This record gives sequence, structure tokens and C-alpha cells, in this order.
Amino acid sequence: MKFKGWEQVANIISDSLSTNERLNSGQKYSVRNLIKTLPTSGAIIADEVGMGKTRIAVELIHAVKQSGGRVLVVVPTTLGFQWQSELEERDKDLKPKSVIRSLWGFLDAYSDEDTAEPWADEPVILLSHNFANWRLGIGSKAERWALLPEVYGQYHKLHNGSVPRGYHKRTDLVSWEAEICAKNIVNHARKLPKKHIINKTLSDIVISFNWGMSGFEGDVFYAGSEYRNLLEKTVGLGLGAFDLVVIDEAHKSRGETSSLNTILNNIVLKAEEARNLAMTATPVELGVGQWDDMLSRIELPKEKRDEILEVVKNYAQVVSKFKKTWRSDPIIRRQFKDISIQFQKALAPYLFRRDKRQDETIKAFHRASGLPINAYRRHIPVNIEVSELTSEWKKIVCAVEGLSAASSMQTDSTSKRARLTLANGHGIAGIIDKAINASEDDDAFETEDVNLPSKKEQRAQWWHSIIANSFQSGEESLYSHPAILKVIDGIESDLSKGQKALVFGKMTKPMRALVNLLNAREMLRSLQKKRYWPQSKIQETTDNSAESEELAVKAALYQLNIEWSINEVNDRLAGQYKVHTNKLDKAKNTLIKNIESVKAKVFDSRTLALFEAFKVSLKSKESEKQTNLTDFANAIFELIDKEGFEFSSFEIAQGFRDLMNVLTAKNEGDQNGDGELDMDEAKGLWPIISKRVSAEFTHIRGGLARLMYGGTEAHSRRVMQLGFNRQNSFPKVIVAQSAVGREGLNLHQACRVVYLLHPEWNPGVVEQQIGRVDRLGSRWQKEFEAFQKQGGVLPFIEVKPVIFKGTYDEYNWQVLDTRWDELRSQLHGVILQASERTRGDEDIYDELCRAAPDFRPK
Repeated sequence: MKFKGWEQVANIISDSLSTNERLNSGQKYSVRNLIKTLPTSGAIIADEVGMGKTRIAVELIHAVKQSGGRVLVVVPTTLGFQWQSELEERDKDLKPKSVIRSLWGFLDAYSDEDTAEPWADEPVILLSHNFANWRLGIGSKAERWALLPEVYGQYHKLHNGSVPRGYHKRTDLVSWEAEICAKNIVNHARKLPKKHIINKTLSDIVISFNWGMSGFEGDVFYAGSEYRNLLEKTVGLGLGAFDLVVIDEAHKSRGETSSLNTILNNIVLKAEEARNLAMTATPVELGVGQWDDMLSRIELPKEKRDEILEVVKNYAQVVSKFKKTWRSDPIIRRQFKDISIQFQKALAPYLFRRDKRQDETIKAFHRASGLPINAYRRHIPVNIEVSELTSEWKKIVCAVEGLSAASSMQTDSTSKRARLTLANGHGIAGIIDKAINASEDDDAFETEDVNLPSKKEQRAQWWHSIIANSFQSGEESLYSHPAILKVIDGIESDLSKGQKALVFGKMTKPMRALVNLLNAREMLRSLQKKRYWPQSKIQETTDNSAESEELAVKAALYQLNIEWSINEVNDRLAGQYKVHTNKLDKAKNTLIKNIESVKAKVFDSRTLALFEAFKVSLKSKESEKQTNLTDFANAIFELIDKEGFEFSSFEIAQGFRDLMNVLTAKNEGDQNGDGELDMDEAKGLWPIISKRVSAEFTHIRGGLARLMYGGTEAHSRRVMQLGFNRQNSFPKVIVAQSAVGREGLNLHQACRVVYLLHPEWNPGVVEQQIGRVDRLGSRWQKEFEAFQKQGGVLPFIEVKPVIFKGTYDEYNWQVLDTRWDELRSQLHGVILQASERTRGDEDIYDELCRAAPDFRPK
């Protein structure tokens, strides 16, 4: 079907927008602005995190498909599942296949000629940001690049009646998938007009490609080469031409040679009236020059970009001066008003941004509290003062400064950088472990030729000894690190008030120590109060690694002044766990009966098939296929958001449904690709589910706090997310590595407290982190609505940066704050801090705030 154009898209949206219950009023304004803009240019949706950008894009995608158009959505891999769900929720016929992650994933659609489903026939495709990260070179298997010569061969056969000379001798080129894909590409092109982008591109490839016998070995496909370029365009032919390209998280991978830029500039083929829609909460993060990158993403001509960039630079310069002298200088106030108008006028045709100031709950907070409209977020620094440190840590701080001065970057970069990593504990732990593991060759000191260290090296060794002698291991040093202990005090205080906590960090070693120590302390308190703790014993390893809980438990025993041995702790754990297991055994006996009674009302067809597979596995006589009912009962009961074992049949069935949803991806197990999970497919998937349940819910260690990092599997992340979003379920604390947890996770339903354990340089990253809890329907929103009805304590979203005073850490936060101010001035319309509205200048302050740029869709 041919795309009927943007006018048709506008008509479809306009006819149904007033009755569309999926969109709120702000989202409807955005959609209206989009259909006015897209006929002439691309657009940027820059709504603040949690405002519902995806819903807006899905509405547009739906209309484009109904108008006969095709859509490509380029997404971070981890967000593919979320996009599938949003598209399917809008219209079942809109649901795309799973995100294409790699070249293999692209070719896999052509594994069988009879059942091949060409990508060019799909109305909506999800493509990973990392799709173009192909490692090709000498030794690369021909299957990885065979598509290019195959397309040439099939084109030659169609137009000349036979394949090119030598085609059948190239046995190394045999790739069934590439051959089927190439046939589909050539046949698809034959049905299109000669001037179509598909035929133009195919013609260019055939003309440029040299069929010569040695003309296409793997070594000619290195990044940036001519043949790599041709292969990328050939893959673009296989994807087909698109009428709309949606780029989610469009601020990522700005580098010219990044995978995302390769996709947009060299792989994707676009129809004549195609448009790009960029989606990001942070189009600019570290400098005004990044506006050029973002405007390039929507293919704005360079001349226009340069014109806009000049205005943006002028705006930034005026704002910098304005902040210093706005009270006393009427000229700078006038300049600010003028440049604000120019800045808004330059970007408004392409940029739409809704922020929390337009949210009705935020407006109500502003009216009820009398505070500035952005004050619903409260920054509460967690300061570690050097004066408060123990004598051991004061010596370490001094030693780190001395070591940094006495060390050389060339010979000992770890020591030289020690002052930079003091606040996170990672560097100190590394120095201690290195000193412990170092072995000296004693014989060297007996020779006359030994080279004695210089005075500077001797000073460095002395400072090293001060640090190394402080603790028995690097891991032990982390369990007494001032920043970790201060954060634990804060988190435990939050937990005592019924608040969950989300912690972001970068270094996994101190993050793991934080998790282990939080769990160890809570475990000991639970044992003291005879309160059930979901753990049967202390996890041990053969060394003092971060995986060992024993060091954490020893540290917690010392910190809490509990005089138990490790054996005593294990005995108490085993005893209470046995009592719990006996209760669980009684409750599990009615599990199947309870689910059976309500399954028709609770389960969809997929969950129903999995439940039947569950029952079959319970009856299996083969031990490796038999499911442990206790493990599943334990998992289901944990996911029900209440304590004890008195659950209704509906709660148990909903628990099973939720468990299946988080343990499996949307289409996982659907072998025939029909969108349904039949009984045989469910049976095939069940052993995988059973292993995941054992890994997630067999209690070797407690789960008050959980670590989410690069090695955390997707199903584990979903399990954590589900539990964290329920008030009474574990985990109560998630410690997330920034790169993993800041995007694609909604962690807002039971949490409004965010700790920033390790400083960032990029304010856009911090906005994404806070955005995990600052979203529509958040716990903060619910608490504020309760405050309006019942009174009490005014709730805030609490942002708690951890700042080790007097260290490089403090400087890092100062730089971040400066950059954050610049980001707010360009996107949030926040030019002056609320604290500056004083000294009789309130009217001027209010007038200037009203003059700030505003990119709300109207």
C-alpha cells in the first residue's frame, strides 16, 4: 500500500483525537503540533522524563500505518519490550516483531524460503541502536557479508538471465539466508517505479560492486570502507523504505561513526516525504553545540542548523551574564528578554517540550505549598565531613593526598588517581588488595646491583603502607567506608518511615558492598526480633571477594554491637527458615486448586498455556523436568503485596500471572511466530522458566537490597522492578549501575527517594536517573493527593547526592550543578533559582521568569 501522505495522517488523528482516552490534554496538544510540523520538517519531542513521550509517538505511528505508510522505530535494545507493549496496547495489528539487534537477527527472518517473512513487508519495525556494530574483517565468516554479493548475483540473474561468472565456484559464499533475502530484495524492487529510492539504491550498489573473484573477501568490509558502505545500504534494501523514522533516546551516540548515526545516515532508506521524529528528554546535555547533533537527527539542512546554533550560543552567553547582574542592570534584563524571544522563535518550529510545570499535580503542589513550582523535588545532600571521620580514615585521606603527589601516572596510575576515587572507595580498595597480593623477590635485595628507590618513590611507598595497613583487605575497607556507612544510615532511616530507596552508582565493587552490608544489617535485626528473614545461610566463597557475605556480616555484627559468631548466625537463619518452610508447605498444597477456581477470569491465553505446562511439569516422573512446587509457591507468595499466607484465590492467580510476565519476554517461546503460545511451545519454555524461578527465589541470600548492573539478566531486572513497585515486597532498595538503570525502567510506584552515590558529569544522566521515580502515577503523586485530602506532612521527591567534602568528589558536584543550571535555562525555563526571589525584587523576578523560553505545545 502506498503512503497517502501527511494530510491523510492529520485527518485520521484529527477525527479521533477529541474522543481519544489514551492521551491526556497535554499529549493531545503535542500530537496536534506534530501533524502541523511533519508535512514540512522533522520534529523533536523533548518532554521531561515520565511525561509520556512514547504514547504520543505511538499515536502518530498508528495514523501513519493506517495511511499506508511504514515506520521504523530505532530504540535502545532494552526498551524493545516496552515499545512492543505500547504498540500492541494501541492496536493489536500494530504490534511489531521483536527488536532486531544484530545482522544475524536481520537474516534470521530468511532461514526458510517457504516461511520467510521479509522485513520490507512489515509495517512497523523495531531496530536496536547497536544494530550496526558489525565486527567484520580478515577471518570473518562469509555468511556475515554474503548479502552484498548475493544481491549482485540475483540482480544479474534477473536482468541477464543467469548468475555472474564464477558464482557457483564460490562455495564460501553459500548462505541460505543471504540468498533468500537477496531474492526478496530484487523481486521487491522490480515491483516499484524506477525512480523509487529502493531502485536508485539497488542500481548504485550494482554499479559500484566489483564481482571479481578476489573482490569481496572479508577484509574489505572494515568500518568506513567502500564495501562496508555498500553492505550497509544492502541491508537497508532488505528493511525497505520508510515514511516515518522514530528515534527513541535520540540524545545517545552522538559520535559521527556511532552505530546510531550509521543506521540513520547509511542504512535507513526513506521515501520521498519521509520524516524523522526524535524523542529525548535531554536534547542538550553538555553544551550548546549539541543542538547541532539533535537538529541533524531530524535532518534539518545545515544552513538552517547554523542559523539556529548562532542564536543558541548568543542565548547562552546572555544568560551567563544575566545571572550575575540581573538585579542591578536593566540593560541585561532587556537583552535577556530579547534573546529569549529569539531563542524560542528559532527552536519552536521543531521542538516541543512539556515539563512538570504543566502537570496538574505539580500545579496543585505549587498552590498548596506556596513553594516554587519546581520545588516538589527537594535536594538533600548527604555530606561526609572530614572532621567526622574516624582516625583511620583521616589518616587515609592524608595518605591519599600525599600518594597522589608522590606517584607517577606512568608507573602507578592507580595511586596517582587515588584522590579522584577516594569518595567511592574503589581506588582505596584496589590499593589495599594490590599491596596484599604483591610478592617481593627477596633475592633481589641480596645482590649488589639492586637499584634503591628514589626519595619520591620512598615517599610513595610510605603512603602506600599507611593505606595498606589500615585494613586486612580492600573489601573490608569498603564495609567501613564513610560514604557507604552514611548512605546506609540514610537508607535505614527512609525504610523505617516506609520509604523505599533507589540508589545510582558507577563502580560495582562499592555498590555490591553497599548491597551486602544493607542486607547483613537487616538480617541481623530480623533475627534479633525473631522476624522472618528470607535466607537460609550466609553465602561464602573461598576468598575475600565481593561475592562473599561473610565479611559483610562480620562488619554488621561489629557495627550493631551483636556478639554472635558466624556459626550462631547460620544456626538462627536455618531455624527460622525451617519454620517458614513448614508454613509454606501447608500453603502450597492448595495452590493449584485456588488458581483453577479463577483462572478463566484472571489469565490470558498465554498465561493459561503456561499454567497448563506448570501442572504437567509437577506430574513429570523425570527429575530434570519436574518442577519444585515449593519454589513456585514461594515466588508467587512473595509477589503478592501483603504479608503472611492468607491469600485469596484471585491474589494467588494474579501472583502466578505476574510471575510469568516478568520471567518471560513478550514473545518468548513462540516458535512458529503466530503471536500465540500453544501448549507444546509452553511445555518447551517451561524448563527455562523453572530455572529462572530457582535462581531468583531460592533463598540463599536475602533480598532487602538488590544490585542491578550490566551482568543482570533481563528477566532478573523485570523481577526486581515488579517487587520494587510494590510497597510491601522485596526489594526495598535497588542499587543500580547508572548505565543500566537510568533508562527504560519505571520504578516510581512505591519509591520517591533517590540517592546519587557516585557523581556524574552529565546533568542529562542525572535527570534520567531521577526520572525513574518522577513519573506520572508516582508514589509521590499518590502521597500528595492523600496530603490534599487528609493533611499531614508535605511529601517531596527526595534527591540525595552523596558528597565527600574536601575531596575531588565535591568539585565534581560543583561542575555538575553549573551544567545543570545551563540545562534548566535552555529546557526547563528555570533561569533564576527560587532562593533569589528576595530583597524586594519579587516583581522583577516574576517578570523575568515569565520571559523565559517556553516550548509547550499550544
